[in-house]
Amino acid sequence: MSRLPLISPDSADAEQADLLGEVQRRLGRVPNLYAAMANSPATLRGYLDLRDALTEGKLSARVREQLALLVAGENGCDYCTAAHTMRAGRMGITEQAIADTLAARADDPHADAILHVARDILRSRGRIDDAVLASARSRGVSDAELGEIVGHVALNVLSNYFNHVAEPELDFPPVAPAKGAGMEAKWRPASKVVLAEGYSLLDREGRTARTVDDVSIAIEGGFLHVKVSDSADVQVVSAPAVALATYR
Repeated sequence: MSRLPLISPDSADAEQADLLGEVQRRLGRVPNLYAAMANSPATLRGYLDLRDALTEGKLSARVREQLALLVAGENGCDYCTAAHTMRAGRMGITEQAIADTLAARADDPHADAILHVARDILRSRGRIDDAVLASARSRGVSDAELGEIVGHVALNVLSNYFNHVAEPELDFPPVAPAKGAGMEAKWRPASKVVLAEGYSLLDREGRTARTVDDVSIAIEGGFLHVKVSDSADVQVVSAPAVALATYR
């Protein structure tokens, strides 16, 4: 259960309702992160404004998504790793490219340089060496792009840290836990697991089903492990086969 309430249209005041309506218009839904962030309209507004400003910058949508993935992985944010893995896949970024991104690598030399400097900024808390800047510039990263990289690091640190505090239920397909400290896989109660078309699990009655409720799940090595009851065998599906998992 989320440690901060998820603000809904029914519970929102006028300011919160306006912000959540804006999220709905932009994204087509209100992810739990935004519903939790709406507890502080000032924080949600600031997050959305910075996010919008950065979309008008020099960096491409693909690189912005790679930066979000990298920061989520470095910060051990399962929620944001899941959200941005799904978004990356929809943008045509392959599973291998996603794995490379989490390791600050990219086939494109320019994107590779951006990911490297972003990781150095994260790990040094912004106190990068002159040599890091010189290396990025020598690989074609402009000063405007360097400024935007800092902006994207800050934007995604905000969402990662907010998730760490609020712990909203995961409403994106889960992926293997991110590598930050204390993110080892463990069994967790889930109120609902929904698989993609063509995949199924056995429910409590032994029937094949795409949706199972009130189960225990764990994520290890890119696979979702599911127990529909304490006495049932563990069932395993690949993480990309999971359309939705909602934690309790």
